[in-house]
Amino acid sequence: MSNSLKTEGVLHSVFDLHSRLCEVTTGSRLAERRMTRIVSADATMLSRRPKDICKMEEDPVVIKEELLLPAKPVGGSRLKQAESVAILMNGYELDLSTAPDKVFKHELKLIAIKKDNKEKDLTRGPKNDVAVTLRRRVLWSIYTTMLKSNQDFFGSDTKVFFYDCGINFYSLNKLLDSSEGEKEFHLKPEQLSSNSREFLGPKVMEVVGKLIACEEVYLKSTAAINECVAERERSLQHFLEVALNQKMFHDQEHLIFGNKAYNRPSSHDRPLSGGKVLQSGFEKNVRFVGDSPENAVIVAQIDAKKSAFFKEQNLVTLVATLCHNRLELITSDAKTRQRVARQLKDLVVRTNHLSKAQRDFCIFGMTKESADRVIIMVDNQEISVAQYFYYKYKIGLRHSDLPCIIERRVSAASKQAVSSYFPMECLDVIKGQRVEIKKQTPDLVEELINSCRLLPGKLTEENERQRRGGHITSENPYLHKLGLRVSEAPRGADAKVLFPPAIVYGEGGRIEPNASGELDWRLNVPRGMTQRQFYRPANPPRRWVVFIFEDAVDRASVDRFLYVYMERAQSHGIKIHRPSRVENVERVDMDFLLDKMRTMRKNGVEYVLFITKERRDPVHDILKFSETVAMVVTQHVHSKTLLKAISNRGAEMTLDNLLMKMNLKLGGISHALASSTLFLRSNQLAANIMERTWLRASRMFVGIDMSHSSSQSLYERQAGIPPSEPTVVGMAFTCGGPFAMRGDYWMQEPRVATVQCLKSHVVNALNFFKEESNIKAFPEHVVVFRGGVSEGEYAKVMSEEAGAFRNAFKDVTGDNGTKIRLSIICVQVNSNYRLFRDNIPATGNAAQQNVPPGTCVDTAIVHPTQTEFILVAHKSIMGTARPIRCTVLVDDKPRMTLDEVEGITNALCYAHGIVTSPISLPAHLCAARDLAKRGRNNWKAANSADDDVSMSSGDGERGKFGNDGTPEFFPNLSIELAPKLKHKFWA
Repeated sequence: MSNSLKTEGVLHSVFDLHSRLCEVTTGSRLAERRMTRIVSADATMLSRRPKDICKMEEDPVVIKEELLLPAKPVGGSRLKQAESVAILMNGYELDLSTAPDKVFKHELKLIAIKKDNKEKDLTRGPKNDVAVTLRRRVLWSIYTTMLKSNQDFFGSDTKVFFYDCGINFYSLNKLLDSSEGEKEFHLKPEQLSSNSREFLGPKVMEVVGKLIACEEVYLKSTAAINECVAERERSLQHFLEVALNQKMFHDQEHLIFGNKAYNRPSSHDRPLSGGKVLQSGFEKNVRFVGDSPENAVIVAQIDAKKSAFFKEQNLVTLVATLCHNRLELITSDAKTRQRVARQLKDLVVRTNHLSKAQRDFCIFGMTKESADRVIIMVDNQEISVAQYFYYKYKIGLRHSDLPCIIERRVSAASKQAVSSYFPMECLDVIKGQRVEIKKQTPDLVEELINSCRLLPGKLTEENERQRRGGHITSENPYLHKLGLRVSEAPRGADAKVLFPPAIVYGEGGRIEPNASGELDWRLNVPRGMTQRQFYRPANPPRRWVVFIFEDAVDRASVDRFLYVYMERAQSHGIKIHRPSRVENVERVDMDFLLDKMRTMRKNGVEYVLFITKERRDPVHDILKFSETVAMVVTQHVHSKTLLKAISNRGAEMTLDNLLMKMNLKLGGISHALASSTLFLRSNQLAANIMERTWLRASRMFVGIDMSHSSSQSLYERQAGIPPSEPTVVGMAFTCGGPFAMRGDYWMQEPRVATVQCLKSHVVNALNFFKEESNIKAFPEHVVVFRGGVSEGEYAKVMSEEAGAFRNAFKDVTGDNGTKIRLSIICVQVNSNYRLFRDNIPATGNAAQQNVPPGTCVDTAIVHPTQTEFILVAHKSIMGTARPIRCTVLVDDKPRMTLDEVEGITNALCYAHGIVTSPISLPAHLCAARDLAKRGRNNWKAANSADDDVSMSSGDGERGKFGNDGTPEFFPNLSIELAPKLKHKFWA
């Protein structure tokens, strides 16, 4: 496996690495030149399929009036609700009454000038956590040096300036006029700190600060809350966010990533599994709240966070932890190698073997072969990496039997991909790197949930501790100089608790809230009584089978489980018979399992229940992917769940949970909803408002959410490789009634926040609705719950996505005069809102300390001009409930009342169908989220087929689906992986 070598020069400094990674400049590297080889950057092409491609849809013409948000309701009578409760938000008012009227914004560029007169913008560079932290630290140091070295211009008081460690610089006094042009400040390396000089390297002759006046930011402005989203601008909010960061930048005690700040790593950090540690911090944001623009106030929201970071350690130590201290598995077991490689990809490591300055780089991948078997060419002779390190560095490797780590870059000379190989023991993991979501294993996620679970009383204390630790107080010298005062108490409001709906089962079964408005919701009834029937029991599968993977559970337990499973199903109305086959399966490779599922399909099998020993077994993803290939519904049962279902404790509830999933997968409906008698009586209503108005049959509910791709590696961006990992869109919609649901997912360009190819999917959904409705008509009103949208993306949703819906309406109705109304409600899950009782019982449990399910706030702490409400629909049994923030973006006339929007949203949180309790999201949005996740997992399963991870991590750009750069790639990918099952297969 020998390859010719390309030579490059010695890297003397971190800055030179920084420059070459960003601009691919020429350098000289002697230490690594003999251990590189050319690697092809070609990607496997996705086979082109010209038919049924989702064509690019024309952007709708945007009229400014269309970007006006529906007016915030004012006054009027409101429905009576279950109760009122005084609450506090996690926001502290920012008082600007004594602040100046305006501050002056400038653009500040810090440019390094090299000996060859080449310029490097110091604000640009790699986006990994290590590079971001180092760059910010150096920029702040250079910035403060510039201020102190030019006191004749800036003055001696540095607290009147605010810098974001990027290009934005603010001053309380006017420094420049825009007509004066650019002013330069020159700094020699000897004026800078040693850390800054090390970062810049010996080739830099000076650093030049270029300052230019931009605009004036008015501190009393309300432009950020303009009713027309196209005219909103966040200059005031951005300034305040920068101002709140100044003391943290100055003290260097936090790691700051966007609007999140974490305490710097220390020896006291709590260890986590897999070579990680837990670090505390907080997320903050600045927002306007109030009931109108006239009484709007600005608050700083603080939400305490805990996140997993990679521990500072030798790379071998990390790998040993990932292999459960069985290092031999990394070469002998493909699954272990793949798991480890995915953990290491894009991790930033530092060499420990060089005689002078060490090097930092991002891991591209890992070799399949060990260091004593990876062969390179040195002076036209073949030599192993282990031998090279012995002869070059006099290092005898202790772990020459471990794979090598690959650094991949683009050669400045040849413009080709070049790889360098390093033994693991010669690399150390650099501290301060967050564990990405895709690297969080189920065990780690469980640890994080347990570690982050704080009751409301403790969370309020932690929020206050983090606020003071982040210096978001009036004593902060920067804020004091600005004249900004921070409230010592969180902002409060009056909330209402919405009535829960009544739960309707088949054959007249019904569960009503009690006199206090609380719902005791259970599917099972005491023994001796007739069990509740599903609202619409599914038709039983004509043939179904059971697979037991790798002896997950003994056969006697399986037989006992099947007996009670079928008996319980029949008691709820599903007339299921015994499975056609119960089979032990030993092989778990993808090709075998896909062939097996195709065989099941040919033999008329409609439902496969499979049992595994591990909760997150790789078999799960393969069999879920098989649904797109073999079109057989599958359901996963963990061995512990099975054993609990035949135990003496909790068996009935466990069986019911399994059967609710099965019922939905096979086309049934677990329960329906109706207005509770207590709600109707309290409001003197005779009719069932839930059935006749809110959830009427002519109203269609749609949920849309997205699962975004991970970012490309630096090498992939440098090499110009088109991204292959898609953003996945999930869409769920009602058809045949408000509780019957179908769903779809598709792939689109990565990191695009708005939905592409939406019109064609909406047309399909509308046709399904008409086909399966009793009246055989299109809906008269479509209500969309849109997840994953930030405030900055409201305008695009209101124009592009609303336009796609309206064009779809025109396509299906033609010229028959039918008008379909549209409403779009943005639902934010991670909005940083927390709601606390005004008086939290000190010794209460989670249910007692949290606000009650159905708590809703639409005054005082919401946006001043948007139709918006904060809702906690679910019952929190552990930790502190996380509310959703709902904003009405589109609402065609005649508009829904705020009571109607809130009532619908709260009611649909009871329509999930898998559990007997409300969830935190409307069921259709939760389903869309699950569909996007299923699409992502199916893409991963299909993409990694036959991937032995010999040269990379098997993640991202490597795999079956390589982007060929054509517009048809993602539409073709959608066709390839499209779901083909009816009903709620993703349940």
